[in-house]
Amino acid sequence: MFILICGMTSFWYFEGMSLFDALWLTIITITTVGYGDIVAHSTGGRIMTIVLIVGGIGLFAYVFNELITAVVENHLPSTWRRKKKMRRINNLNEHTIVCGIGRVGQEVSAQLKHEGVPFVVIEKNPTLIEKLQEKEVLYLIGDATIDQTLIKAGICKAKTIIITLPDDTSNLFITITCKDLNPQVRVIARATHPESIPRLKRSGANHVISPAAIAGSRMALTALKPASVAFVQNLTEITMVNLELEELPIYDTSPLAYQELRNSRLREDFNTQLLAIIRNKKTIVNPQPAEKILPGDLLIVFGSKDKLNELEKYIIAQNKGKLIDVKNKPVL
Repeated sequence: MFILICGMTSFWYFEGMSLFDALWLTIITITTVGYGDIVAHSTGGRIMTIVLIVGGIGLFAYVFNELITAVVENHLPSTWRRKKKMRRINNLNEHTIVCGIGRVGQEVSAQLKHEGVPFVVIEKNPTLIEKLQEKEVLYLIGDATIDQTLIKAGICKAKTIIITLPDDTSNLFITITCKDLNPQVRVIARATHPESIPRLKRSGANHVISPAAIAGSRMALTALKPASVAFVQNLTEITMVNLELEELPIYDTSPLAYQELRNSRLREDFNTQLLAIIRNKKTIVNPQPAEKILPGDLLIVFGSKDKLNELEKYIIAQNKGKLIDVKNKPVL
């Protein structure tokens, strides 16, 4: 506007033009159209024309540069980040999907991140998504009850899906959808109401967790056995404690297969304690020294993280076979 006024005034003064002609000459000069029907004849008019041309081109270049900068800064980085995030999600395999990032979902995500487990979160609330961006957590903005959202999160390749929505109906629907898209996926669902637990199990959920029931049970145990509860809490919640629980599957080629517990050397070589053996959906708690470890067993062991990693590598290094059904394997 300042350049426009200066041009009009200069042409009116130097060229004796009418205000309309001065305005016309100023505009066609700034825009570099230059029809030639009106031109400057005096020295002052020509000088002003030069100023307008240079100033107009400079102004145009400045405005154009600002517009491009705004577009690049606001859109390109976000587009690049979005594509990079989708590439990382598409590369996930045997990962975990967390549906919902409310209070329960946040605790789940924090624990998964602490354990170094690859996972992706599905959440439709943009406000909650902002917290995930700060924590550099992979996420998808969408409704987990929609098939396409689950497919984008890699449900067909996922190992586990944890459904933490407060609505039992949505959790039930997601469970059915997940089992339809990937029958092998392990589904861990939240139940707000006790009557929803059997329904979720019938729909295909492998495990159903009721936060209210767990909280009530833990509060009662804290009142009755505070030291025991504090000990378990230290193991599960305090990251400085280097003690963990681990689940180790036994394969048919495992060096521990068909070994009696007394000969397994779990304590001697790895300083770990075998707490239980899960066999054919049956849990053998505090197994006796004469108990044999069989292919298909799932060992629940307790020890330091470093020793558990060594034990896991020892078992995996020898496991070139597959888990077998112990019912079809003769017991030696």
